[in-house]
Amino acid sequence: GEWSRAETCPPGQHLVSFRLRVEAPRGLWDDTAANAVAAICSGGTLLEGRGGPLGSWGNWSLPCPGQGGVCGLRTRVEPPQRAADDTGLNDVDLYCCQ
Repeated sequence: GEWSRAETCPPGQHLVSFRLRVEAPRGLWDDTAANAVAAICSGGTLLEGRGGPLGSWGNWSLPCPGQGGVCGLRTRVEPPQRAADDTGLNDVDLYCCQ
């Protein structure tokens, strides 16, 4: 794939919530899994990555409490399936810090 342009919060703001656009498994057809991410900054600015068009947006994550913001992440990535269908990125967890 190719990197899209960076999306950043305005100065003085930080990420507090996100959601993913994910295509559900398609059986015998080519699965794409996570296709795009959107995030909300502490001042309310919406950031939306320029991912693929397939799938549906999931629910927004719970916002970071208080004045906290996102300070870490972990990803769920499917390992290579050899002759089977590879999806790549399947899910993301973001972690909040004060």
